[in-house]
Amino acid sequence: IASAQMTIDGIIGYWPMESGPDVEDVIGGNDGVVNGKSKEVAGWFGGAMEFDGITEVEIQGTDALNLNGLDTFSVSAWANVDSDDPVIGVVAGCCGSIVAQRDMDGWALRYDGRNAGLEMEFIVHGGGWAGDGGFGAPLPPAGEWHHYVGVLDGGTMKFYFDGEFQMESAGAGAVVSNGAEAEIGHAGDGGFVGAIDEVVIYSIALDDDQVMANFETPGLAVDPVGKLATSWASLKGLR
Repeated sequence: IASAQMTIDGIIGYWPMESGPDVEDVIGGNDGVVNGKSKEVAGWFGGAMEFDGITEVEIQGTDALNLNGLDTFSVSAWANVDSDDPVIGVVAGCCGSIVAQRDMDGWALRYDGRNAGLEMEFIVHGGGWAGDGGFGAPLPPAGEWHHYVGVLDGGTMKFYFDGEFQMESAGAGAVVSNGAEAEIGHAGDGGFVGAIDEVVIYSIALDDDQVMANFETPGLAVDPVGKLATSWASLKGLR
């Protein structure tokens, strides 16, 4: 039986989330630096990083991560919440960025406890903050790994949870942001409390089949330098 294959077309950055002090982007060269305490834990695939609501992976970003003016991209991550309120925020319950360009006023895949029943959300800044107020999925129980995907497809937002389409909303338009910097685990308005693994940002809009394949993929064969394909397991350094 053939296994699913993760989509590699359009990858801007892929962070396996091994412990710092540097968090390598093994595809796009957008390496991050840990600001705060770094703790490696067992992830969904290999190692993952545990976040305390204060620690942040700061990514300066190449030009490819500057999404200003673009109306199409995708972002995905595995996350494991620590509690029923996995955030240390500026405002009560808000906001725990899993991965974002929130500090560049771009977008965020995050926890927002103000959205009862749709706490895990995707927001995009396209003049206003589209999706803010509950565009996503319910908060899962603590201690479980789940896969989250936000897609902007020609200005239309889509959200997926564990490979399944949840909702869409037209009218977000193109991203209006201030640069290429990105952050994992924390942004200026708050931080995520829990573990994060397998963060990916794409320049394309993943479709339903690609999202499901990414969710089901236990590993990835990649050829980032035009040589023989290297198994993702070896890149991750599975234990």
